[in-house]
Amino acid sequence: MRSISLSPKVVVQRFVLQIAVGIANGVYAIIKCLPVRNKVTFITWNSNSPSLDYRILMSRLRQTPKPPKVVALCRELSGGISAQWRYGFHLLHQMYQLATSKVVVLDSYSVLASVLHHRPELRVVQIWHALGAFKKFGWSIVDKSEGWSAQSNIPSRTLARLLRMHAGYTHAAVSYSGAVPHFAEAFRCQPNILRVAWLPRVTFLRDEAAMAKLRAQILSAHPELGQGRVVLYAPTIRRSPGTGAYVDSLIESLACEDWNLVVKLHPVRGEMDEPTFPDHSVAVPDFSALELLAIADAVVTDYSAIVYEAYLCGVPVYFHAHDINDYTQACGFYTDPQQFPSKIYPTTDELIEGLRLGVYDSAAMERFVEVFVEDSDQRIDILELIDPKANPEPGLVYDPFARSPRYQLNPR
Repeated sequence: MRSISLSPKVVVQRFVLQIAVGIANGVYAIIKCLPVRNKVTFITWNSNSPSLDYRILMSRLRQTPKPPKVVALCRELSGGISAQWRYGFHLLHQMYQLATSKVVVLDSYSVLASVLHHRPELRVVQIWHALGAFKKFGWSIVDKSEGWSAQSNIPSRTLARLLRMHAGYTHAAVSYSGAVPHFAEAFRCQPNILRVAWLPRVTFLRDEAAMAKLRAQILSAHPELGQGRVVLYAPTIRRSPGTGAYVDSLIESLACEDWNLVVKLHPVRGEMDEPTFPDHSVAVPDFSALELLAIADAVVTDYSAIVYEAYLCGVPVYFHAHDINDYTQACGFYTDPQQFPSKIYPTTDELIEGLRLGVYDSAAMERFVEVFVEDSDQRIDILELIDPKANPEPGLVYDPFARSPRYQLNPR
């Protein structure tokens, strides 16, 4: 294997990163002297507030016979130098919670959960934020332009090894057995840590009463969405620069129609330029794309995994895959878009015409749901990954919007 020649600057950056990881582990070794508490810590950098899945799990944990203390560390890594310094203090707080918790739950890659040397008894549970295995991620795309480390000066594979990308998971959830080899490749883990378990959102999205309540909440806050058809545009993350202009153009074209257009960009923005979509759409900042499925009549996306939740809710999906060949090279797919029960539209004009005609196959959508939301003897309740002794009540839907002083929201 031919070695890669690194510039002196990159060699220094790599050395500094190695030192930083070593210092972090030194500090963590001291913090680990603190006693472990009956505590479950939820960590994400995708959002500044707990996701729907997190809120449901928190609610369920409060109903267990010996409810643990629940801490949610939700903070996006964004902003200038001062914001990054503040994030450094947030990481110190993460160390404390990691050192004193029995269980840590993640919904994306967490650098500290992977690079730190934890107590052997710490349970690190990954409930990946995408419901199914659609586009590739993690180690599957470490050398591709859409890989998370591709924008670094340090070679992607080298950086992924230094930061031990997706290392340290003791348990992880997948929604169907067919996704096990894909997630094992993405996490570079043994398949035996992957268990078939529905994400909490599955039961919630299937509950008609819960969805009706959510719909009423959204329409109460945004009554304008109750008039006319609601089209939700939710594109995937784009790490290639210059894609913001394309998003603007598509939004402007969709907004020319007599629809209520709601735009929800991926929580992790990547390198996408700031779009000007507020001039062309209904602003709904207080509800997530997932929650907006309660009122959506159609979902438009390129390659976002929201397609799984849309099918689960019976909402038709329209793929605008104008660059599918380029994206296949830049990222690639575990599941070919052609296998989804939705038509692919290569141009904006064809997409708009498909939306006007309302082209979709509801029966094919239902058959697809039966595959990726597996209900077999292999499936376990996801709460069992967090606490094997939780004894969860099957089929019970907990209200993720209920407020309670029993869990602590700590976004520091």
